Amino acid sequence: MYKNIRAAVMGSINMDIILNMEKVPDVGENVLGTDYGYACGGKGANQATGLARLGAQTKMIGKVADDTNGKKLVENLNKNGINSSCVRTDGSQTGMATIIIDGEGKNRIIVYEGANAEIDPQEAADCIDESLDLLLVQFETSEDAVVECVNKAISQNITTVIDCGPAKNFNLERMQGATIISPNENETEALSGMFPADENSILEASKIIMERSRAKYVVLKLGSRGCSVWNGENLKIIPAYKSKVVDTTAAGDCFTAALALEYKKCGDIYAACDMGNKAGSVAVSRMGAESSMPTIEDLVKFEKNI
Repeated sequence: MYKNIRAAVMGSINMDIILNMEKVPDVGENVLGTDYGYACGGKGANQATGLARLGAQTKMIGKVADDTNGKKLVENLNKNGINSSCVRTDGSQTGMATIIIDGEGKNRIIVYEGANAEIDPQEAADCIDESLDLLLVQFETSEDAVVECVNKAISQNITTVIDCGPAKNFNLERMQGATIISPNENETEALSGMFPADENSILEASKIIMERSRAKYVVLKLGSRGCSVWNGENLKIIPAYKSKVVDTTAAGDCFTAALALEYKKCGDIYAACDMGNKAGSVAVSRMGAESSMPTIEDLVKFEKNI
């Protein structure tokens, strides 16, 4: 389905510590957790895994340290069929994320950037060339690295998708003309000053983000409401699919990977968003980040059961 698409992801590579509990403690409160574990993660690596599991030829651009976690993360990329030749291993400390999941499957995430903040912008951009069809980036690396890579891709007419996580008031004016920019609700508020609570605020926030970025499409991820698309003229809400929520970790990364591939394949932003919603619904029904990423077979099965 997507096997002829040559994609790259420039972004974070983290070791995740996942802490499960029925209730997140208040200040000064102790609670008993249910279980904990470790998983390979980072928004960049999650999206690369999402692309690879859907069949795309995928290259990861990033940085880890020459430590136990770094070695495990690179091995995991290779195991998933991801080209890790552009992953540097000379960072000071491999990135880490602590993910707290409550009894309702809602998460809270603390990220320690480590080597992700040390990516050399020019070295990363040198891994982007005209052989690529698609580039995905996020905001878990330095602003300079993101800007350098996005502008390089745009200059070479590579379809460029910007995932705006984590939430920060990123200087969008430094990179103009990406194909798709896609923040979630909190990221939308950070970039526009407006939380997308209803259709009017969704529209106004989308206009602000498009004005700042000059992206072709602004796609807001709206959680259980689905997503919205603003093309500069019309706003459309693409509804989510019903799913039993087990863990929302990396659901947005999964959405972005599927959105990007389907858009590159068919050029229809609405069909791409619908595919992203399907992939996200599969992801939230499973525990973990990378382990929740669907394959083509998973999506076909999901579509048959709709």
